[in-house]
Amino acid sequence: MASVDRPKWLISARGVGRIASKPKKGWALLRAMLLAFALAGTAMAEDRGDPKLDYVRFAPDEQLTLSGRLVRPDIDARREEATQAEIRRVAASQKYQPRPAIWRIRDADTTIYLFGTVHSLPPGFKWRNPVLEGVVVQADTLILESTEKDGQEVTFLEGTSAQNGGPPLPPLIERASPQFRPKLKELLAVLPPDAASGLDRMPTWIAAMGIGYLRDLMIGDMPSQGADDWLEQHFRATGRPVEAIEDSKAVVSNINAIPEDAQRMMLDAALAAPDRTHAELDAPAHAWAQGNVGYDSPLRVFADQLDPSSAMADPLLIQRNTAWVDSLIARLAAKPGVVLFAAGAGHFVGPGSVIDLLQKRGLRVERVQ
Repeated sequence: MASVDRPKWLISARGVGRIASKPKKGWALLRAMLLAFALAGTAMAEDRGDPKLDYVRFAPDEQLTLSGRLVRPDIDARREEATQAEIRRVAASQKYQPRPAIWRIRDADTTIYLFGTVHSLPPGFKWRNPVLEGVVVQADTLILESTEKDGQEVTFLEGTSAQNGGPPLPPLIERASPQFRPKLKELLAVLPPDAASGLDRMPTWIAAMGIGYLRDLMIGDMPSQGADDWLEQHFRATGRPVEAIEDSKAVVSNINAIPEDAQRMMLDAALAAPDRTHAELDAPAHAWAQGNVGYDSPLRVFADQLDPSSAMADPLLIQRNTAWVDSLIARLAAKPGVVLFAAGAGHFVGPGSVIDLLQKRGLRVERVQ
């Protein structure tokens, strides 16, 4: 999880998931719970007048016929139509060749490439190029924030009293400030019952992110696989090791230790934030794909704006960036080979980033793309 925008934008809990960090399994579960609601976005494709796709576009083994006529469940047809419309929209918005930022640190026998990722990209988004693919081919090992296997062992309740049989948190509606409860009630009302009850069981900070994700779905956002997901699948398919740079359970436990009052401020902020346009939703991905990591980059994380109290900045960014730099320096000194380290792009941009901390530790950080 985990995204962030320019200084002039309101950065709230809904923005944290795409380019900074998120627990993999947790977000997969959250998306699964909210998937039914994605049809609110797919219905918008019809409102825009996008052409419907013929049934013959589907693979033969997915086609059913009734009296010689192809049929398909309406929910599947609408989802496919919307996905194809989104792919066309995204393709029209990418009038450039991708050149995402890549850095390198090295000594006599070890090279570590540093690559910021976006955890969830629009369908059909183009981000690979020959330089990046050359790095992928060279690398002996892939290091990620967490692997798929690690993520399967983590829950959002790590370190909480509820995990150890203590009392559960009150319903989410009771955790929102009174002035925001009508908005939350309206959002929960459109969810399937199991999705709404799932949000009730979540710690407040992750429920806040879930509300942001849900609101983006409502206005037509359609996220798909991220760059780190593709990298993990590719390295595993080619028989190369994939490692996690941190203990995901410890990370979630640290974030869960944020005072509840601060988490509830995040929930209120997620409910109060204005709806974002497609351009705003896509801005971090376009900046990332074009290698824009400057001061005004939509990728830049402003720690004091991640949440109203800034309580999340330390466990989500500062502690982790520092620990990653320690691990990378130790790897450089102790283990020869070529490594690709890929993590949320927000960790590589601005003061206090992995790049900044490596340079302050005296390492030469070369930008290779």
